[in-house]
Order: sequence, then C-alpha cells, then structure tokens
Amino acid sequence: MFLKKSSTTINGKRYHHYKIVESYRDGNKVKHRIVFNIGTLTDEQAEQLRLALQVQSNPSLVVAKENDIVVTKSLSYLNVMMLYQLWQQWNLGQFFPEDRWVEALVINRCIDPTSQIQLQSWTANTILPAVIPALRTYDEYDVYRELDRLTKQEDDLQVFLYEQLKKRQRIHSEAFFYDITSSYVEGSRCVMAKLGYSRDHRPDREQIVIALMITPEGYPFYWRVLEGNTQDITTVEALVQDVRKRFGIERCTLVFDRGMVSADNLKAIGQQQLKYVSAMDKDEIRTTLLDKIMPDAATSEDWEQVVAMREFRPWDENEFLFYRPVVLSDRRYIVTFDVQRFLDQTKHRKRQMQNVEQSINQINESLRNARKSRKSEVVEQEVNQLLSRKGLKKQAKVTIEPLSLAVTTSKGNTRTVKSFQIQLEWLEDQIQNAARLDGLTCFITNMSMDEADDREVIELYRRKNKVEEAFHEIKSHLQLRPMHVTRTERVKAHVTVCMLANFLMNDMEVQLKAANHNCSPTDVLDDLQSCQLHRLEITTSKRKMLKVQEVSEQQKQWLQALHCEKVVQEKFKKQVLKNAESWL
Repeated sequence: MFLKKSSTTINGKRYHHYKIVESYRDGNKVKHRIVFNIGTLTDEQAEQLRLALQVQSNPSLVVAKENDIVVTKSLSYLNVMMLYQLWQQWNLGQFFPEDRWVEALVINRCIDPTSQIQLQSWTANTILPAVIPALRTYDEYDVYRELDRLTKQEDDLQVFLYEQLKKRQRIHSEAFFYDITSSYVEGSRCVMAKLGYSRDHRPDREQIVIALMITPEGYPFYWRVLEGNTQDITTVEALVQDVRKRFGIERCTLVFDRGMVSADNLKAIGQQQLKYVSAMDKDEIRTTLLDKIMPDAATSEDWEQVVAMREFRPWDENEFLFYRPVVLSDRRYIVTFDVQRFLDQTKHRKRQMQNVEQSINQINESLRNARKSRKSEVVEQEVNQLLSRKGLKKQAKVTIEPLSLAVTTSKGNTRTVKSFQIQLEWLEDQIQNAARLDGLTCFITNMSMDEADDREVIELYRRKNKVEEAFHEIKSHLQLRPMHVTRTERVKAHVTVCMLANFLMNDMEVQLKAANHNCSPTDVLDDLQSCQLHRLEITTSKRKMLKVQEVSEQQKQWLQALHCEKVVQEKFKKQVLKNAESWL
C-alpha cells in the first residue's frame, strides 16, 4: 500500500486529495484500487502517513520517538581502519599470519600508546575485533607470547620491510642514515639495562641503546637493541656486515654521526666496497688538519681576511657559509666555516670567561669571610667543577694560596681560621688554540668527486637529521618509554613494535607530502578520530543497529591522499558492520 496524491483545479484554484492505494495484478496488467479516501492533508501530515505505510510493508523500517533512540556504544573507526588499511598495503598481514596482537600493538602505538596489559580493553573500544576476529577472545598471556615470537622474527622482518620498500619504489637513493640513541628504563630492572652515556640526560638511570638505520625518505628498516653501556663506535662493524650479507646491498653510502668515526670503522666500510659520509669531532680535526686549514685563530674583526687567506670558498652569494676541500693521505675532507656560529662561539667563550671570573670573586669573598677553617681539596674541587661546567678547564691556570684569618668568637676570644684565596690566570695560548676551531665543521668521505661533489657530501650529512626526527617520534608520540616489560626478548619486541609504528607514521607523512598536504600524521589521526562507529538502540523495542558517523570532506581528502578511500566505501562498510553485528 502507498499514499497517492490527486490534484484538481476548480475555478482556477488548485486542490489536493490523498488516498491510500494498493496494487494488484489483473492478468498481465498491474492496477491500483482505492483502499481508503483520506481527503486533504498538509505536507507534513502526508509525509508522516507515507512513512507509516512504508513501515507497515518494510520490516527494516522502525518508527520510534526521538527520546527512545540512544547510543549505547561508540567505537573508534576511521583512524583505526585507515591504519589497518596501511598495514595491508605493506603486506604486513602476510608476514604475521598467525600473530593477531602485533597489528593491534602497532596501531595502538600510533593512536593511543598504552601498556600491553591494557591492550585488550583498548582494542575492545575500536573496530579492530570486527576485522580481526581472533581479537575477540583474550588470554592475558597472548600478547606476551607474541612479543616473544616477534623478537625471533626481527631479522626476517627487517629484510621483509627492505624488500617491500624496493618493490614499492620507496628507495630513491643509495644513501642510508645511521645513528644511535639511548632510552632509560623505569620500574623493574631489565637485564640489558646498564649505566652509560645518556642522550636523555639521565646518567643516573640504567638504559638501553638503540641503533637505527633509515632510508632518505625516513623509513626504518634496520635496528638493534643493545646493552646500555654500548659505545657508538663499536656498532658500525655489525652494521656493515648486515648491509652486505642480510640485505644484499652491493652499493650504498652510509651516513653516520661523528661519534662513530674511527680508523678501524672507516677501513671496514672501505673493505666492503661501501661508501661513507660522516664528520669529525674537535679532537680529530685538531690532530688531523687544523694546522693546515686554520694555523691561527680568527677574530670577530679579521675573520673575512683569514677565511680568504685560508682559501675558503663562499657557499652562496650571502657569504654566511664558506667551505674548503682538503685531501690528505688519500682521504677526502670538506671543512666549512659558519660565520654566525663562529661569532656566537666567540661571544660565548668571552661570556663564560666573565662568568668564571665573577664566580671566583664570589668564592674568594666567601673564603675571606670564613668563620671556620676550609680544606684546600674542597676549594680545588669546587673551582675545577666550575671550569669544567664552563668548558674552560684547559684554558685556565688556578693557584690556591693559603690565608690565615683572625676570628673573634661570641665570647670575645680570638682564634685563627685557615682559609684560602684563588688566583686565576688565563692561558692565552690555550684560548687561542681553542678559538681556532670556532665556526669549523669537518666532513669526511671516501666518495670521489664523480660520485658526489663537495656540496652534495655536505647536504647528505645534513639530511642525517631524519634519524634524529625518527628517534624523537619514537620517544614522544609513540612513547617508547616507559617500558612495561623487563625480559630481554620483550624489550627488543617492544622496540620493534615502536619501529613498525614509526614505519606507518612515516608512510603517512610521505604520502601526505606527495599530495601537497602540510598536516602532520598526528594531526590527521586526530581528525579521523572523530568519525566513529555507533551502536544505536531503541529502548522500547530493544532493537539495535550500527551506524558509521558521516565522513567529512576533509577526512575524505586525507583518505584519498593515503590511498585508503576503501574504508568508507559502502560495500566495505557493509561487510565491516556485518562482522561487527556478530561480535557486538
């Protein structure tokens, strides 16, 4: 049955008449017969009656009061499904066919990092169990068992990621960036955790060391979790062997930090017929080529003449940066002179010297007014710590001279107090020697000029900050720390989960930039978070239904840029909702 509208015109005025009509078949013809004449209706009344007739003939339609419709559950949908789709794009589901929680761990890191023990409750508030049915059942040790397996798969996973990057043509350079970081451990003691050089400025805490190599596009594909007292310089040999044997890389340029430069490391890289780009620390510059490139220190008044005399070339017309190539013992160096950094370092040294003089004057004043005897060892230690903090220990000569003071006690008696006075002498030769390094940076490479000119070598090293950005992302947004696991295998697996999350986040960034979107992956995920799956319930009939929130135009643009439009297509949503109905 349906509502039919008839119209007639009488004396120039239009009249509308409604009737309820049903269809019937007369032979091969479909005809209508009037069930009930209703008469005139307003547009609103006609629409309500039309809906009532549809409800009577269509069981999928429901009539309810507005107050009877409530939302009984909301699940994260669009942000989770987008990451789920990225996971599938990189064929990671094929690599982890039996591990149901690894994908959930990685997606959780990208969106809302939580502890492993809380993962199941987080997952239950997302759409993941609808698309990964195995997540609907839970054993509290499932996650930990998968972490143990993940550590055993680490080497194969890294090779798999590298092969996927080549297959998808995401590697556009023969250069790879390598660096080391550390992360201190909280809570229970981890066997791998040791005291060592802390890049988090927490020398008081035990830590682990993480070595990482990424592509120029920022994709991580090699990492190692090492004991906390591992020195940077000792990690390069294993890296070189892996590059050759495990990844089968015949030609590449390793770009790494100056802390890993040693004669043995450079020799090992060269023996494998690989190339390298790095930089030298101040001590290496001083012992290798400082006498040749800067025999005398420049000053803020004569630096232009000194730079010209030492054959430095301007980087561009601004003349804020100069460079000079040098070849010594068949090794290629490129020294740069940064004008602004030179001026800043010169001012900083003078300021630090003034601060030291002021502090020593204050210490001397305190020593002259001493009421109790002082120990020379304590005074000496205080001065040495001051000079070390200011970086001037080698540039100063300190003499501690004894001083006797007559002190009157509260009873009027006089006694002698042993004190001291500090004499500070600046060593001009040492100051000038240190000033020779102001503004200088020295890059080192075994690449020929045909393989990379001076500018290209410098640019390669500057791009090394992509590794530092990856470390920052892993420690901040992906929350590498705190680690809620203590066993060595699980600590390593936790780091692997963070690396996989960083891999997906970096892929988002690459694709967004390719589509000319300047938003960060984090901002996009926050925006997609607003699109959720809601379970609606009609309280009078206990009927339930699932609805995905309407997708905004901006969200559609994000999905298009990330090639994840599939997750909002009706056919895909219909299947997901069907799976969700059996679960919810």
